[in-house]
Amino acid sequence: MIISRITFWEGDTPVYVCNCNGITEREVRIAVQSGAKCWKEVHSHHGHEPCCGRCECEISDVIAEGTAPREHQTGPIFGTPALAVG
Repeated sequence: MIISRITFWEGDTPVYVCNCNGITEREVRIAVQSGAKCWKEVHSHHGHEPCCGRCECEISDVIAEGTAPREHQTGPIFGTPALAVG
């Protein structure tokens, strides 16, 4: 018996990053939010083991996006920029 595991993100079709195990980009983000720090931990979070390894770079990119420090918006350094008058 094959059970289809399709995950939708706000009505969009899923973007698969691991075709062997059917892991979507959204599922990678969920694993990262739960503490996964490498691509093997993402697989483990969802009960899988890496298979061919083709997804390592893409999963690692999503992890890097999710763990990158967010810059604070402090506004312009020298005040409001002047408007050009033409």
